[in-house]
Amino acid sequence: MATTQGAREPATAPRDPSYSRGPRRGRLRGFDPLIPLTGLVAVLVYVGHGFHGYLSRDLGVYTYGGQQFAEGVPPYVAIVNRAGPLAHLLPGIGAWLSRLAGIDDIVGMRVLFMLFAAASVAAAYVLGRDTFRSRLAGLTAAAALLCLKGFVIYSTGGPREKTPLVLFCLLAVLAVVHRRWVVAGLFIALATLTWQPAFFALVASAAVAALMQAEGRLRSLVRIAVGGLVPLAVTVAVYAALGDLQYFLDDFLIINARYTHQVSLLDSPGSIWASTLKTYGWTTWVLLGGLAVELVLAVRARRAARSGDPRAAALVGMGALTVVGILWSLLAYNGWPDCFFAFPVVVVGIAGLVPVLRGRLSAPVLRGVVAVWLVAVVVLTTVYAIRTRENGLDEQRRDVEAVLRVLPDARIMSVEAPPPLVLAHQRNPTRFQLFGNGLEDYLQDTWPGGQAGYGRWVDQHAPDLLAVGTESAVPPWLTPVLASDFVEVGGTPGWTWYVRPGVGQDKVDRLRQVLGG
Repeated sequence: MATTQGAREPATAPRDPSYSRGPRRGRLRGFDPLIPLTGLVAVLVYVGHGFHGYLSRDLGVYTYGGQQFAEGVPPYVAIVNRAGPLAHLLPGIGAWLSRLAGIDDIVGMRVLFMLFAAASVAAAYVLGRDTFRSRLAGLTAAAALLCLKGFVIYSTGGPREKTPLVLFCLLAVLAVVHRRWVVAGLFIALATLTWQPAFFALVASAAVAALMQAEGRLRSLVRIAVGGLVPLAVTVAVYAALGDLQYFLDDFLIINARYTHQVSLLDSPGSIWASTLKTYGWTTWVLLGGLAVELVLAVRARRAARSGDPRAAALVGMGALTVVGILWSLLAYNGWPDCFFAFPVVVVGIAGLVPVLRGRLSAPVLRGVVAVWLVAVVVLTTVYAIRTRENGLDEQRRDVEAVLRVLPDARIMSVEAPPPLVLAHQRNPTRFQLFGNGLEDYLQDTWPGGQAGYGRWVDQHAPDLLAVGTESAVPPWLTPVLASDFVEVGGTPGWTWYVRPGVGQDKVDRLRQVLGG
């Protein structure tokens, strides 16, 4: 009976014939056409989800940051945000490319992020293939990532930083499988510069795999550190050269360490489970099953890892990623996207079923089982993508255009509502737009006069149009400002419009008419 990666396969164990016996890392001979093919299939599936979905507050943050970056404003300088700077820079590249191609910023960003998602599916194939020396395992891994419904939502409905995060995490783990320690450190840094919590789990994974080696442990750890420090050093140097280093330190480190109020997985496990099940549906069991199988593989791989098998060491490292990820979620879990960094472990766990079944099924039957899995995933995911396609962005765009036709020279100020700024291609008067989850405390400590001072500033300096988000409560400092100096004229999905009466009663009436207020 063939074993999982926890022990060495007997010499007589069946192998995927596409692998050569020679190379220590078990590379495929020549070019593997399944790499671009898995990416192409992912593109064809994800395109069905469409690019005109509702632009939420959180998505608006990254879209707004991307637009500002495309116009030369560094991440964090235009808007306070807790995620890493790449969460703004990458959408900014999408906006820049969109303008070169003459297409809409948001659509261009979403197309770029769909390509990140498709590349992640291709990377999942390579990770599964190289971990288990099997193309069948690679295809199984790719299908596991392709079907995850939360991943489908953001494949074309972003831009959200979690999509490129998955790609960076997959490539970091793949580098560990091949003992490319500098490359592993590089991708760990890129993942961290996208979403900081990924650092802890990825570093644990790489460090454990490096320490499982019989020799060269310290050298490997140093190489991981060097690979990670280079992107960080470049980022710090750029901010320092621009004179914006304090923005980077505040948003990347200080706000997260000092001000952010985290929600624990234990705070309301029932509601979190319900939300996860609602979002991921049947693929929730792919998530949980992959995590469970990989933990078993990690335990069984310990002996082979100690004897020098790099793939077994990588499996043990992935087990560390799972454990650290679970521990982190017990401290901070803000919703279903927060598990994206664990997707490499999930897909490896599902792919690990292939070597288990190889010892129990004939080769034709095993290929048939994998083929059924692949077809089922592609069909079900395509149906899901098409059925959940929606065009909420179009209504939001129409409302912004209608408002600006009534007030063509008006500037918009956002309070918990970045999307109208994105659609109007405008910049907020201040970098403060979000105020929940601890950011109100940061405002209190950094704005002259604190929250009350900011309210007075808005009262005195805000433009005629105010967009107030409806996805969270109205900040207390804003209530008296709205009551004394603004009138409500209507709503758009995601925010409410307020205008100063000084624009004239005729324009107030016209705004109410076009907005249905």
